[in-house]
Amino acid sequence: MSTRSRVIPFDGPILGYLRSKTENDLIGVGDRSEYRTDWSTSLPLLRGYQITDTESHPEWRDHVRGRFTGDIGGPFTSKKQWAAAVPDGPIALHGVQGTGANHTNVTTDDYLGPCLPLPPISGQIAFPSFINSSDSKLNQLGTDAIARCSPVNPSADLASAIGETISEGLPRLIGGTLGQWRNLTNRQRRRAIGEEYLNYQFGWVPLVSDIHDFCHSIVRLQPQIEDLERNSGKLVRRRYEFPDSITEDLTLYSDKYSPYYTPSSSALTNPLKWNKGQVYRTEIKAIRRWFSGAFTYYIPPRDGSLRTDMARAVLLAKKTLGISLTPDTVWNLTPWSWIIDWFSNADSVIQNWTNWALYNQVLWYGYMMEHSVHAYRYTFVGETSFKQPTSVPDLLMVSEMKLRRKATPYGFGVSYSTLSTIQKAILAALGVSRSK
Repeated sequence: MSTRSRVIPFDGPILGYLRSKTENDLIGVGDRSEYRTDWSTSLPLLRGYQITDTESHPEWRDHVRGRFTGDIGGPFTSKKQWAAAVPDGPIALHGVQGTGANHTNVTTDDYLGPCLPLPPISGQIAFPSFINSSDSKLNQLGTDAIARCSPVNPSADLASAIGETISEGLPRLIGGTLGQWRNLTNRQRRRAIGEEYLNYQFGWVPLVSDIHDFCHSIVRLQPQIEDLERNSGKLVRRRYEFPDSITEDLTLYSDKYSPYYTPSSSALTNPLKWNKGQVYRTEIKAIRRWFSGAFTYYIPPRDGSLRTDMARAVLLAKKTLGISLTPDTVWNLTPWSWIIDWFSNADSVIQNWTNWALYNQVLWYGYMMEHSVHAYRYTFVGETSFKQPTSVPDLLMVSEMKLRRKATPYGFGVSYSTLSTIQKAILAALGVSRSK
């Protein structure tokens, strides 16, 4: 792994200019001044950074007729913090102020430069924390993704559906619980409505779904078998996207504030309107996770032997209709296994183990990736105190993380040292080396 780092400057104007001119009724122009503030040196809290840990893969150049022949990726971690003004252009201010007896001195000031909702000093602003997942969490999500997009997953789970029907029976007729509505008390009616909802949600909805899957599999039975046999021993690429997670929370961050700019001037503002505004902070959290991989598996070809024909029949029945007494089927039929799956990914682990055991399924390559963003957006609302109407840019401060974690041929969280002799032999037979 190699580490690279860089400094990210503030994405906005960094030079503030103030031009001042004073005129006197008797002597004319008496003074001309120009002031400049370099924000890049005076406001270090707006300076971000990026640190990237990655591997070097010179073999990415190796390809045959434009097609890469191996796995050229690896673990990757990138931490990044940056700040920006939105919009990012400078603001222009103009003001006139009279001083002296009968305002004989007239000062005209013009400002061009940055403006922020509040002072960028310690205790006022800060970068948000990183919200990336741990490696153990990514391993768990990667295991779920493998189980959901495996090319040998059954199109229908007929074995589990039949087992559940035998053990639990058919669901009650819809509306049967409400048949004696007129003779029920108010309490009994509320209970009957609840029972009817559970009967529909956990009885009829799963049953209708199983019947639909079964019919669909029957219609596409021959194409599924042909696809399974045709892809045996080849790379089958799959991608799985988890639902995005996005939240926003708006809070009043500071009250009785005026916008911050420098160099400042009293000629540009009205002192009667100082510190009349508010600063709101919008906290944004966004996480995107996805899996990308290439599977390979093995279906024994026809050789005329009874043993091979039986093995093929078991594998094809499992793929097309889900008919077999495999560990994942037994797990699905176990009472209350669903409540364990609610708090863990035990079902995905068992399903992956089943596919590896039955179909010799392995990963040619597999990656679990995550992009997380945690941002603060500071917005000024209310009286600015400026003598001319001016829109104050928002201040955006962002902490983001990009992660990529690599799977072994047998999934995430598995090391090569723990593989059995049979598992290593399968990898050798399928042509999956340790470097893939």
